[in-house]
Amino acid sequence: MARTYKRRSPVQNHKDAQKAKPEAAPYQRKVPEAPGLVLRVETNGTKTWKLVPRKDQRQVLQDRINSKRLTMGTMPVMTYAMAVDKALAVLRGEDPDDLPDSPEGIEPVLTFGRYLEKHYQPYLEQNHSRPNETAAYLKAFGLADTALEEIRLADVETWRLTRQRQNRAASTLNRQCSAFKAALQRAVEWDLLDANPLAKLKLLKVDRRPKVRYLTDQEEDRLVAALKARDADMRAARLRGNDHRRQRGYELMPELGEYADHLTPMVMLALNCGLRRGELWNLNWGDVDFRRKMLTVHGEGAKSKQTRHVPLNATAVQVLKTWRGGVHPLPRRPIFGRIEIKKPWAVVLKAARVEDFRFHDTRHTFASRLVMAGIPLNTVRELLGHASIDTTLIYAHLAPDNLREAVKVLEGGGSAKADS
Repeated sequence: MARTYKRRSPVQNHKDAQKAKPEAAPYQRKVPEAPGLVLRVETNGTKTWKLVPRKDQRQVLQDRINSKRLTMGTMPVMTYAMAVDKALAVLRGEDPDDLPDSPEGIEPVLTFGRYLEKHYQPYLEQNHSRPNETAAYLKAFGLADTALEEIRLADVETWRLTRQRQNRAASTLNRQCSAFKAALQRAVEWDLLDANPLAKLKLLKVDRRPKVRYLTDQEEDRLVAALKARDADMRAARLRGNDHRRQRGYELMPELGEYADHLTPMVMLALNCGLRRGELWNLNWGDVDFRRKMLTVHGEGAKSKQTRHVPLNATAVQVLKTWRGGVHPLPRRPIFGRIEIKKPWAVVLKAARVEDFRFHDTRHTFASRLVMAGIPLNTVRELLGHASIDTTLIYAHLAPDNLREAVKVLEGGGSAKADS
């Protein structure tokens, strides 16, 4: 018995196809650009491009009616544009799997740039939290015009050596090379490449337990004071501006609250919850449970892709309530949204006389304070959302009392043995 698919509104582009979510029953959406082409969405989330022939198309497709060729492909391997191109080729009676000869008689090759554009970029957008950053890593290698099958390990080794001579950080180079290796491995899995030329690539050695930068008590006091002063200055400027508008009969701007904008609550939440900047951007009001004093970081917006629950201390609860105000927003409304804070953050750091401190170091401050307070490293790992305890071990040296207690068992050991 043929499976039935409920109908939904047509799919207009690739982003529209990406947003299609699974429902309790399978459904399909037509593609206006290619008559007969539909996107079928299964209950498990699988998205398949299918060519469902109409009466006027069946003659052309007679030899393929019972063939798997009517399945164009699945997302994210096949993008919207690729599905449309293939479907139109089938409707013209062509074999879309046969690459046509070029005017010179040379078969066109799949370059790394075209592979990135047609295949890997859509995959990144669907499965990675920072697809544009990863794509930028890949483009930095300068191999866009090189055929996939002509990429060699020596090319990457030479590129990396040049960057090392430019004093690029080993950790940065490792991230870029790992991204490139992963992209080529995906091409192998998609049968676009026979073997991964970077399979034998070895990453550069890096210090796995570097010294972490965190705020001292004095620095944190100055930072919080600078944030409060900035909010006060912005409120005063808004009042002056409204006085100016009032005198001229202009419409007044809304008055600013305790937090003049997003910067102070973002910093305070980072210091008290240890969230990454991207995790703060992805937070919605529905992720905050004020009754249980719990905040949920969903896997789709986390670096580890794992959902975690972070308890809220009194400071974090008060910050969120103050930022929310008297009106309770809808659950899906972002708490902050994707707002860049680079410039105002730099101004506040300068005013607070805090040097060599990145926004990510607020996360280090959160973790360092916990470890110095005697919280077990595995508990800190769970709060930070680290996939492995190895990552959390960079804070181990901040628990010196525990280490001293460990070596104390050796005190007097030599004399005790001699006496016996």
